[in-house]
Amino acid sequence: MEDDPRARAHRESTLLIDEETVAQAVDRLAVRLTARLIDADPLLMCMMRGGLIFTAALMQRLHFPLQLDYVHLSRYRSDTQGGAIKWRVKPDVSVKDRCVLLLDDICDEGESLREAAKAIGGAGATEVLSAVLVRRANPEACFSPDDVALECGEGFLIGWGMDYAGYGRNLSGIHLLGESS
Repeated sequence: MEDDPRARAHRESTLLIDEETVAQAVDRLAVRLTARLIDADPLLMCMMRGGLIFTAALMQRLHFPLQLDYVHLSRYRSDTQGGAIKWRVKPDVSVKDRCVLLLDDICDEGESLREAAKAIGGAGATEVLSAVLVRRANPEACFSPDDVALECGEGFLIGWGMDYAGYGRNLSGIHLLGESS
């Protein structure tokens, strides 16, 4: 089965950034975010599904009062190219008069983060910040996150929440999806 996403995600990927390096990058990000947010009573907003693993790992490193909610926007669905943004779940907790930190696995073009930031700001948040596990080098990006744990170049990434057709999110480390299929 050449197009089997299970095979592509788990057999046709190459480790790009090992688990220890990812964990150290998340540690450093947590230190920066703590300095910025320790007195802000922030609302962390996980961008589902990709941001789930990153958000969980980051939260374990933030030792101050905060709340958690999530949004779900979709662009990739089962493809490797982004399409139109579809809102699946909007915030359940009020963002009015709150400092909101959007958390996502990757910022490539930035369209989902831009859309979420615009909606949350429009709903009355006093400040909307964003942090991502990985920012891909993309000169055409329409949004730049406020903080980034890791920078990566070209290629389709999976692992640590990033996926191909729903597979590969659970890979330890960050992997480059193979070009052959």
